[in-house]
Amino acid sequence: MRAHELREMGRLLRRRPGSFLLAVLLAAAAFTVPLTAASIARSVAPLAEQLPLGPEINLFLAASASAADIRQLQSQLAGRPGVTKVEWITREAALKALAQRSGNSGLTELKVNPLPDVLVVTLARQTAPAEVEQALGELSAMPRVDSAATDAGWHRQLVTMRRAATVAGAVFGGLAAALLALIVLASIRLLLSSSAAEQKLLRQIGAEDRFVVRPFTYAGALTLGFGMALATGLAWAGLAAIAAPAAELAQAYGATLVLEPLPVTWLAALGAGAAVVGGATAALVARSALPTAR
Repeated sequence: MRAHELREMGRLLRRRPGSFLLAVLLAAAAFTVPLTAASIARSVAPLAEQLPLGPEINLFLAASASAADIRQLQSQLAGRPGVTKVEWITREAALKALAQRSGNSGLTELKVNPLPDVLVVTLARQTAPAEVEQALGELSAMPRVDSAATDAGWHRQLVTMRRAATVAGAVFGGLAAALLALIVLASIRLLLSSSAAEQKLLRQIGAEDRFVVRPFTYAGALTLGFGMALATGLAWAGLAAIAAPAAELAQAYGATLVLEPLPVTWLAALGAGAAVVGGATAALVARSALPTAR
């Protein structure tokens, strides 16, 4: 019976080869962009982990603070909720860094170092801008702290961009899913219209619903399955085309970036999932048309 249903699917597709090919191409186009974006995001993720994406608060310490006082304060700050890192930049290290950046080596020979010790407090990435401002007020009031400062503007922009990216991803994902459903629906509708007489005959002789529906189910699965396979090749080609420029751009910022496609196991799972979704959608469309075929 399955062999007969597969042959019937092949006969249906041969009736509308152009429509089937167009549906596969449209499905591939809908799959290619998410696949490429996911591959790029996975390749860039290790670099993002190395960036100081969490907001930072600089605590400028009083000149009277001893090394023991600073270590105690550093330990106290490290135990605060939401704090991921506390770095102590000594006044000597700060003066040396300033001399290197300015190219004035004479600064290191100053008898009195005018720079204070600084504790750089890094907060968790998910810290809200309002929480950064609250932490700034609390930390600036701590003993041995002369003043505190933070550049919260970039963090606020980063939070806004993350939210926008999340919303854009959800909207784009929903549109892609809707497009794929429409592709399968239109394709199966065309196949149904071209075999209305056969469906009616099968219903008249008492054929079971699943017997009538299965060829269309297989056609839907094949449409999205082939679309995913083609999209995988297109995504690989796209990554290969931009790999060199992306590596050069990352190298300009002192980083190493290698764009790699998603693992084969992931792609196989996505392909299987696409086939299941395509088959399920096609089955629903075909089953909904059964009453009209009586």
